[in-house]
Amino acid sequence: MKILRKIINGLFVGLDKGLFFLDIGLMGGLVLLVITSVFLRYLLHITFNWTEELIVFVFIATSYFGIILGTKWDEHIKVSIFKDKLPPKIKISLEVIISVITLFTIIAATYLSFGWIETVGNKITSGLKIEYSFIYYMFTISFIMVALYELREIVLKILDFKKKIGKS
Repeated sequence: MKILRKIINGLFVGLDKGLFFLDIGLMGGLVLLVITSVFLRYLLHITFNWTEELIVFVFIATSYFGIILGTKWDEHIKVSIFKDKLPPKIKISLEVIISVITLFTIIAATYLSFGWIETVGNKITSGLKIEYSFIYYMFTISFIMVALYELREIVLKILDFKKKIGKS
């Protein structure tokens, strides 16, 4: 069991680093694209339709993949004034319930996204000449990753709950 736990933790550490560097790379690329686009447009009076589209798509990618890290670091928006005043055991139980509801919502959204992508994803973008499904699958991939992290959090919270019960 300890070996399996080490393997899973190692996979998540690698995934964390990969996502972190992916987001940094996307943000750096976004900055370079915007600066280059502004330079070309306002100083050289050159405009490329595909660069504007690429900037929008890279921005979307930073948002979708940033959501994963936000979930991992527990940085998503929440109102916790009531929850923070609860006793630790009840607080952990409530957090598990919220995580389970979040997980089911994410699974439903992921499942529904496949039908949506099949319906509208075959259209071609005007600038980059790629199918919109390429962009839409970023949504699905990020939700699958968020579901993995949320499932991990549920397991960790349950283990934490068992430790707190053992101390009582």
